[in-house]
Amino acid sequence: ALPKFTPPNGALAALSFPRRSFPLPPVAGAPMPHFSSSFVVNAPIDEVRAFHQDNVEKVFAALAPPGTPVTFQIPMETMTDGAVLRFTMWLGCCLPVHWSALHSKVGPTGFVDTMTDGPVKSWVHTHGFRDVGGGTAVDDDIEYEYGGGARGLAARLMFNPLALRVLFTWRAYATRRMLEGAAGKRPLLR
Repeated sequence: ALPKFTPPNGALAALSFPRRSFPLPPVAGAPMPHFSSSFVVNAPIDEVRAFHQDNVEKVFAALAPPGTPVTFQIPMETMTDGAVLRFTMWLGCCLPVHWSALHSKVGPTGFVDTMTDGPVKSWVHTHGFRDVGGGTAVDDDIEYEYGGGARGLAARLMFNPLALRVLFTWRAYATRRMLEGAAGKRPLLR
């Protein structure tokens, strides 16, 4: 017979976790989660602005990662202040994620999209473009709030910091490939 294992004093306490219901309630006065990403593309700022604002449906679909096709319920050809884009992202080609975004502060150095309906409680995404001498920095800043209940849990799974990092790494790759490769004519994985 094998000897009985007895952990040292306090070892089990170190492995136990306090019982909490998920998700944790928001702390009064706590800042909303924030995500930021920045990359440089070797293209003039006017081309980067036009890429993001002039053919929204085509570019938006190309910026979605492989396995995430996008369908549009309210399409948008050219971005303007007050324009609404309503779309469905199909995660894994089968799980629909519905989203509506209102666009504001549309100009030569960026724009803001604010989710008006979608999987998270709130989402304000500021897109900025900066000339960095021979190229353009593309800056993305997002303030968001998951919300509670089952919807909040699903939002945490889909839009956690790691998932956002993967998404924006893909978007940097796709933007560079479309603007830098063969005068913007290189196809993506579509």
